[in-house]
Amino acid sequence: MATSLKTTLLYLLSLLLILPVLAQDEQKDTYILITQVQVWDAKGKDLVKSDILIKNNLIEAFGKNLKAPEGATIINGKNGTVTPGLIDMHTHIMLNGPKAFYTGQGDYGPFAIGAWAYQDMNLLLDQGFTSIRDIAGNSLGMAKAVQNDLMRGPRIWSSGPAFSSTGGHGDAGVWNQLPNENNQPNMTMNLATADGVDEVIKMARWNYRHGAAFAKIMASGGVASEFDPLEITEYTYDEMRAIVKISEDNRTYATIHAYHDSAINRAIDAGVKCVEHGFLMSEQTVKRMADENIVLSLQGYVSTVQFAEASQIPWFSPEQVRKATQVYEGAKQMIEWAKKYQVFIVSGSDMFAENTPNAKMNITVEKEFGWEPWEILQHNTLNAGKVLAMSGPARNPYREGPLGVIEVGAYADILIWEKSPLEDIDNVLPNDNIQVLIKDGEILKNTLED
Repeated sequence: MATSLKTTLLYLLSLLLILPVLAQDEQKDTYILITQVQVWDAKGKDLVKSDILIKNNLIEAFGKNLKAPEGATIINGKNGTVTPGLIDMHTHIMLNGPKAFYTGQGDYGPFAIGAWAYQDMNLLLDQGFTSIRDIAGNSLGMAKAVQNDLMRGPRIWSSGPAFSSTGGHGDAGVWNQLPNENNQPNMTMNLATADGVDEVIKMARWNYRHGAAFAKIMASGGVASEFDPLEITEYTYDEMRAIVKISEDNRTYATIHAYHDSAINRAIDAGVKCVEHGFLMSEQTVKRMADENIVLSLQGYVSTVQFAEASQIPWFSPEQVRKATQVYEGAKQMIEWAKKYQVFIVSGSDMFAENTPNAKMNITVEKEFGWEPWEILQHNTLNAGKVLAMSGPARNPYREGPLGVIEVGAYADILIWEKSPLEDIDNVLPNDNIQVLIKDGEILKNTLED
């Protein structure tokens, strides 16, 4: 009898321990039904009148006269325009503060840089960018924290520190740094240098160990850096090919920072799939990109507007002003060729330091190049989502569905605009024109219920 009672008590105790776990496993599905909206699905230029049903974090149904499940949150869109959440394909949330690349060199420490990064990524989220590709900078921890719902922010596809040769675009040491002497950007892995095949392989595996979604190679000189004229080519073919091969082994891809033909063609020969900038390319190289399906990541605002007045950038040296002016003088011609040959384009703002609040100007500037509003938005939604998916399946942090599109099974990253950006692309600029902001099925903003 005593043994039987003891067994019963143990059984009841085990139930008390297990029931809370079972209750967590049986969490109810959540639903959001959006009605009375004009929907742009990102696949073409047309709007359709439709409802959208969200289940948890994915789009469950898309059509007219959908029924709300019990307990659903209902949003009457009041004839607003629905688009997918915006995607910024070239950000640097870790390269911030008043001197960007060089802020952490002694003026401020890594904690301040992290605080600036959190501020900047949420500035982007509040502008409607529900996803970003952070392309150079040790944002790997930020990306992981957002993915695990521990930190507010947009989805982040991070390259981790970019690959730079000594004296290249990612070498942020002081001028009188000695060989083998370290510097703060390198110690925090916010920027890094690696020379030779063995070193770049080691660094590539380090990046992927820590969750990098793709690789970023500094293939030519850059503007916002000190030791690298634009004309240089940073890496040998063997070094680039080693980075690409490790990326291919990780079922993802490599992209390059580059401006001119020799760096871009060498990188394409080595297997890279995407070019950032490219504003000093020849027509022949642009055509090669189109023929071989190489993606162009376009930073139209920085190159054609901000660099037109490069001397006004407060932390630029005379040499940086010279390089920026050189980029400005080549940019519009390259963009004309990219349109002519129908290169596959995504949009990346490249806004860092003091510029993050202006990120959407990189969207609106594209009307100056002759694109229609729906084409411009595709650069920031559908096209961007396809490139993000190139990190998969192994290194894509978000695998449940596509992004940048409104369709059944897609992630529920949704904006409702009072004034349609399909009518006038400048309507993306005012943040208060975004009436509803949904990321991953969670309502982050809803002014329609006020």
